Amino acid sequence: MNHRVVSSQNNSDAKISRRIFLKCTRTIIFMPAGFFQRKWCGWFLALILVVQLPAGPPAASKDLSPKVADFTPPGWQIYERAKQFTPQNLYEQINGRVSLFLAYDVRQLTFVSFVQDVDIARFVNLSIYDMGEPTNAFGIFSVERDPEASTLNLGRAAYRSGANYFVWQGRYYIQVTASEDTTEMQHIGLVLARKAADSLPDAGEPVWGLTALPPTDRVPLSVQYYKVNAMGLDFMHNTYTAIYNKGNARVTAFLSRQQSAESARSVMLQYAGYANRYGKGCDRLKGGEVELVSCDMDGSFDVVFTKGRLVGGVASVANRRLAVKAAIGMREQLPSGQ
Repeated sequence: MNHRVVSSQNNSDAKISRRIFLKCTRTIIFMPAGFFQRKWCGWFLALILVVQLPAGPPAASKDLSPKVADFTPPGWQIYERAKQFTPQNLYEQINGRVSLFLAYDVRQLTFVSFVQDVDIARFVNLSIYDMGEPTNAFGIFSVERDPEASTLNLGRAAYRSGANYFVWQGRYYIQVTASEDTTEMQHIGLVLARKAADSLPDAGEPVWGLTALPPTDRVPLSVQYYKVNAMGLDFMHNTYTAIYNKGNARVTAFLSRQQSAESARSVMLQYAGYANRYGKGCDRLKGGEVELVSCDMDGSFDVVFTKGRLVGGVASVANRRLAVKAAIGMREQLPSGQ
């Protein structure tokens, strides 16, 4: 079944969905939004992602139950037992966020709750998501990341928010959440996060977009990976986005690697078709061998280009001239033959 995000029945719904997506992306990336606003945006991003079970046989997941039992802090105990969830029953543990994890092909969740011996109302929960491969693990970590939080030297990337810890380690995404934010709980959470990260294997497989996106002017911690429906567009798959400082403006850039140059051009044409349908149309700009499509999105501008099998550009830029300049500059920094 083809799950479409953009409804053909209502143009305004399509534009609103995309605008909220871009606003939420920027909120999660670099705005000091409140907890509720960030969680609402995360919920919205989960809604517009394709909900489907992983295709084909799942990658083998290890039984981590015995391992996490060894992490029990002194003076604490495991509440009930360590539990494991598959894509088929993941909703039993994280019902409100399950679609987001399914969109990144989650393979397994190992969950354990530690409670204090003398007061079981105090708890620290450990969740280890096996995402099958590092790119998927980075993707879910990146869209949930709070860049305002304190970064940590754990795994490949990590941060702390109060007494809660979030870690990307190879194919795994680790969450440690505590019942209260105290110095004691911060210490317990850090020890748990470190033990979990150190115990999980990481063969070091690269995540392509982290090095493919040009580093010049890129806002730190702004790279995100969308396996499906990037920027609210159902034809944008395997896409990385990042925020760039361009003069006094911040620009959202995107980059996707397709199977071939022909498929990259097909994506650009679909982008133009979307803009013609829901915006005010597109102009083709050509200089030498470089061809771009400038799209008027009724108040902002998107500029799309291809380079071999890469398709990229900028989105939701208020100034057309800046959008074209930023897209050309980005294209020039991309190596050929990727």
